[in-house]
Amino acid sequence: MRIISKKKIRDYLKDNAQAELPLVEWSMKMQETDVKDINLLREKFNSVDAVHGYTVFNIGGNSYRLITAIHYNRQLCYIRTIWTHAE
Repeated sequence: MRIISKKKIRDYLKDNAQAELPLVEWSMKMQETDVKDINLLREKFNSVDAVHGYTVFNIGGNSYRLITAIHYNRQLCYIRTIWTHAE
């Protein structure tokens, strides 16, 4: 799957360097993923949910929330925002 706007990850890491490992791991795993729906995506990622049209990944031991919009038919993953669990 192709990830759109990796710049959002880079920008987030400027202020949150401790998130680098989980975000890089997610990115690498996502790029190798070729799934047709969220049910198949759950087989690859332990904590992923559909919320109001977005796909939310809980990463880094549930320390971060990565909000994405995924177009399975085109294999595109648009990063919308990254939050800490507290946010």
